[in-house]
Amino acid sequence: MDESEKNRDFYKNCSQYFEFLRKAGKNDFEFEDEYYFTMPAISNS
Repeated sequence: MDESEKNRDFYKNCSQYFEFLRKAGKNDFEFEDEYYFTMPAISNS
């Protein structure tokens, strides 16, 4: 698995997690902070 494929999987998994949280009416602010910190780094690969 190359880096761009890993990044796509990461983005897909995060999107599913955020959708799950939204439907459950919950928040995970720690994860959200890490996600938005990480996304610019993997978006440039």
